Amino acid sequence: MTQAKIQKWPATITVILGMVASIMASTMINVAISDIMGAYGIGQDRVHWLFTGFLAATTTCMLLNAWFVRNLGPRNTFILASMLFTGASIVGQLAPSFETVVAARIVQGACAGLIQPLGLNVIFMAFPRSERGKAMGAFGVGVMVGPAIGPIVGGVIIDAVDWHFVFTGALPFMVLGAVMAIRYLPGRGVNIPRAPLNWLSFLLVACFVGLFLNGLSSGRRAGWDSVLVLSMFLAAGLAVIAFIEVESRTKHPLLNLKLFTIRSFAVTTLVGFVFGAGMFGTFYLLPVFVRTVQGYSGTQTGLLLLVANLPSFIMFPIAGWIAQRFRPVYPIATGMLMFGVSAFALSHVDQNTSFAYMAGWNALGMSALALVMPALSSAALQDLDAELLPYGAGTMNFIRMLGGALGVGSLAIILDTRMMFHSDALTATQTSPTGATGDLLAAVGDLLARGGVSAAEQLPYAYVYLGRVIAARADGMAFQDGYLVLSAFFSVAAACALILARSKAIGARVS
Repeated sequence: MTQAKIQKWPATITVILGMVASIMASTMINVAISDIMGAYGIGQDRVHWLFTGFLAATTTCMLLNAWFVRNLGPRNTFILASMLFTGASIVGQLAPSFETVVAARIVQGACAGLIQPLGLNVIFMAFPRSERGKAMGAFGVGVMVGPAIGPIVGGVIIDAVDWHFVFTGALPFMVLGAVMAIRYLPGRGVNIPRAPLNWLSFLLVACFVGLFLNGLSSGRRAGWDSVLVLSMFLAAGLAVIAFIEVESRTKHPLLNLKLFTIRSFAVTTLVGFVFGAGMFGTFYLLPVFVRTVQGYSGTQTGLLLLVANLPSFIMFPIAGWIAQRFRPVYPIATGMLMFGVSAFALSHVDQNTSFAYMAGWNALGMSALALVMPALSSAALQDLDAELLPYGAGTMNFIRMLGGALGVGSLAIILDTRMMFHSDALTATQTSPTGATGDLLAAVGDLLARGGVSAAEQLPYAYVYLGRVIAARADGMAFQDGYLVLSAFFSVAAACALILARSKAIGARVS
């Protein structure tokens, strides 16, 4: 279908609705993580699968997008994914066990993987080159609507109803998008030949993502040098090698390796990997921190995330304008550095950090990501011809989501490991009931005595309270470490982008 036959803005709004719904589903659950941990008696080493399972399925199924678009067309692909997403959302709300909840999240993520690449694909089909920056700026606003309103809607649902209902909170957007898709999204081109699905490549990707994330999750419990964990990492590596070999020989690739012979695409996908790790890492860290360490309610957490995301709505149209007029490397490097500064500031948060401090620095980080996204998309896709464009959009999103899945999985392990480290270190300092420790125990004992607790019970209760104080402090220090890791990662990425600018590896200005 040509650009003239597609109603540009209605089609764009349709794919934005699908994007909003899928991202809302991704981020709404974060507000409920502490409730789910309490409901099922699980820790960070397991609960992160609600997020990483979603992202892993999204990442894997993004590679199927090109096949579905080629064989079913954008319209039917969107409608099919919407129907499956709706069914999985209902199952998640009614799920009787944690395992069922995770399974529903994986199906939701798989549907999101089919829907999300359609956005760039439709924009590049509908808009001429000169208008794509503006269109991607508008699309970027839609991308940020999900993270902005998802947590606040989820928080209100948790406080007013029950955490199970966060699974169906995004359905109105998805259903409306499916209805609009019937009218505005293009169908399958009559002159496009059908292609068989490369199941072997898909299974190899699924094995890599699943085994690697399982290795990360199991390392803390089984030991990083255990046979189980090392076997998972080895098998994941072999799956990657086998995938590259299969893709280089097949006539019907899921991930067209020709894309990586185009230098601008190869470099920007690496930057996109870091971008995904930072974006989804922040979506995971902040709500978990304020709910578990600072004791925010679901509504307060959602409000914080909403306030933090508001400036990005203003930044996205500006970023789209910048992407059309300047070399993409400059907004990319600037945004990466801004995010690094934001994460460094957030590495100083603790139990007493104010709402304004967290909202302000997170707003800087979200604005930085908004500055990066249109330039990153333009740089990755601008040199691709029509044959590679469907693969390019899917692969770019695949790399970004892969960064998100591995980034969140790694951050969850960092949190779990550093919580234990800081807890042990702080406990080791409590060697004598004197000084600050003695003052705390005495103060708690005095309060208990005033409450009528017997003298024999006062000291044991005081030590229980001391343990909770240590645990809260250890949790806060672990989150500080997580933000520090993000800061270092993004600062290095910004420096690398500036170095690459000299070789013009990141594309030229989009005209």
